[in-house]
Amino acid sequence: MIDTARTLFNVNDTYIPPPTAAEVLEEYAYRYGRSYDSYLVNEPDRECFWSRNGQGAVGLVRVGKYLKIGGGLLAPEECKSALLAELVEHAARRGQYLSFYNITDDDLPLFRDYGFQVTKWGEEAIVDLPERTWDGKAFEWVRRQSNYCIRQGVEFSEVKKDELFADDWSAMLAEFDEMSAALLAAKPQSRELRFLDGAFDPDRLGRKRIFVARSAPAANRVEGFLVANPGADRRLWSFELYRHRPDAVRGTMTFLMHQAMRQLASEGVEAVSLCLLPGLRAGGPRLGDSALARRGIALGSRYFNFLFDAAGLYHFKSRFRPRYESRYICALPKITLGSAWALIRLLGVLDVEPRKLARILGRRCRKWLPRTTLAAPD
Repeated sequence: MIDTARTLFNVNDTYIPPPTAAEVLEEYAYRYGRSYDSYLVNEPDRECFWSRNGQGAVGLVRVGKYLKIGGGLLAPEECKSALLAELVEHAARRGQYLSFYNITDDDLPLFRDYGFQVTKWGEEAIVDLPERTWDGKAFEWVRRQSNYCIRQGVEFSEVKKDELFADDWSAMLAEFDEMSAALLAAKPQSRELRFLDGAFDPDRLGRKRIFVARSAPAANRVEGFLVANPGADRRLWSFELYRHRPDAVRGTMTFLMHQAMRQLASEGVEAVSLCLLPGLRAGGPRLGDSALARRGIALGSRYFNFLFDAAGLYHFKSRFRPRYESRYICALPKITLGSAWALIRLLGVLDVEPRKLARILGRRCRKWLPRTTLAAPD
């Protein structure tokens, strides 16, 4: 379970969380989470707002007067309205601005009822597992990548800390660290993105699951790993964090995701989320949305892929033929320059190292023509 030694801040005036608040919050994320980032409310940087009766909670990060909320309303359906009403009242008394990220279509009417400004900012890729056979031309690329890894002797497995010797667990974590460092070296940022992206913490796994692709016994090294986060009472798992070696066997990540989906399907899991594709089909104006956010998202998606490779992510995830669900920013009273800048600071997307950025831009220019073959949204 989640470590209960972490302080959970209660920003509600009237409800005092029980000593087991960390376990309760984890349980709510596990049971009621509906988007890929719901389980991230258990990250150590989150504060927690509890409803007065303790039947619901949201995880948030404060940036000055701006409350940034990920993971949605973690409560039974019949308790969501009261939870949101209490949070709105709390923020209004203090002059705070609320921003929820990755709100689903199902919850939009509730947010509109409380006066939130609603802006689409991307789509979440969902793979429905029942009856997914991976047969046919549509999945030829996935099968080819996966089969190549099998021919190279790559093996898939799930790893659990309590089933490994301490030395084996430590050695595997060292390999994970190597892969994470290699990935960060290939990005312009000085550290990994935050808030809407989770961090791998082996001491705070909760109900997360770890899948690995390991090379043939002769080499016996981890080629890549995948961390899956639970939600919707275990019916949904999110592939929120994954890494592979720069020199991994070709197709390692495809193989790892493919095999993990097959295992989850055999367990009766209904769906896997491949997480948010920011900017996807978010360019068109909608009644009452934020022109500031919409234009900023469009600008970033079109011209700033060197900071966050949304085009490459869409190309890769589209090979699994997911369906796409819209995700929204819900802001009260509205999105402002200040709240937008607070999010950028919180994410850390502009915390770049100039030398790395210049190197990446140089590589991107040399590969410009090949990237024109990437899959594009309809």
